[in-house]
Parts: sequence; C-alpha cells; structure tokens
Amino acid sequence: MIPQEVQPSTNNDSQLWQQLKNGSELALGKLIKKYFNLLQNYGYKFVRNEDFVKDCVQEVFVEIWNRRQNISQPDSVRAYLLSSVRKRILRESVRQKINGEDEIINIENDLKFAEFSPELVIIEQENMQETIQKVAVLLNLLPKRQREVIYLRFYQNLERDEIAQIMSVNSQSVSNLLQAAFKTIRENWSGIIFHYLFLLNLIS
Repeated sequence: MIPQEVQPSTNNDSQLWQQLKNGSELALGKLIKKYFNLLQNYGYKFVRNEDFVKDCVQEVFVEIWNRRQNISQPDSVRAYLLSSVRKRILRESVRQKINGEDEIINIENDLKFAEFSPELVIIEQENMQETIQKVAVLLNLLPKRQREVIYLRFYQNLERDEIAQIMSVNSQSVSNLLQAAFKTIRENWSGIIFHYLFLLNLIS
C-alpha cells in the first residue's frame, strides 16, 4: 500500500536543486526522500500498478541526475517533478501497453485519473462520515480532467500556473476546468454538501 500523501514544504527546494545541478548526491537524496511518496501517489491515480508507477518515479530522478548539468532551475520544483512523472507515466503506459493491447490509447483522454476516496477529505468529526462518503461520490461525477484539477488545486495547494505546467495546458484552460467543476457542484449538489465543501475551501 502506498503511504498517505503529505503536503511537502517548498522551503530550500531551490537550494537543493542548485546543489543537485552542481553534482551533490546528498541533495538528490533529500529531494527523493521529500517527494517520492507524493509523486508515487500522484502517478498511482493514473495507473493502478504500483511497481510500474514506482519505476516511472525512479526513472524521473535518474534522468534528472543524468541531465543535471543541462536542466534549468524551475520556478517550482514540486510542479516540475509532478509534471515529469505525469508525462513519463503517460508515455510509458502507451509504450508498454499498460492498459492492454486491445485498447486504443489517447494519452490525454483515455488514461483514467483515479476516483476520489473518502480518505482524501480530511475531517475531524467522526459523525461526518456519511457526509464524507457523499462528497467522494459527488466528486467522482466530475470528468476526469476536472477531478485532476481539483486534486492538484485543493489537495496539493498548487497555483494555476503550476497546474498548467503539470497538465501541459495554459492557465486559462485550468481556470476553465475549475469553473466547469464549480458549475457542476453548484447545480447538482445539495445544500449541506455545498456548505460543507465551502467550509473546506473547495468552492470559492
């Protein structure tokens, strides 16, 4: 079982990245330790194959190390890593026919983004379990790309520009996906669910 995600701090990422570029294996190790589980969990939402996803994450770090002298300093190390893992998983899943030979795979549209589980919504009150279940069900009514944007924006606290980089779209497309998701939420969800999500800052 992949460990539960944690929100990583972005402190010192730029320094670690620069040290990595200068050949520091220690800096590489710190970045791996800091981000490996997060990247593996994100990849697992596309492909439910833990070994495959783990290999992809490892290969991303290997490639970064091998290209360290030529890679640029990203504005956000976390967004860069998420984007790199996403691209590798999409590419390798096609090359290895991870979804089966009989399926015609469109990289951006056919690979599934995992459904939300109740555990993704953090809440302290035990008596809200039924509400959590409803939230999970209703989030899963959203199209997969809207689910991915919601995940990156509200569970990973990424900015629109960072999400655009990860998903290889422009910032306006990210805004459009968020607005479409919010419209569905407002039109279809009951008052108690809407109020609950508002309190969680999922809707603004």
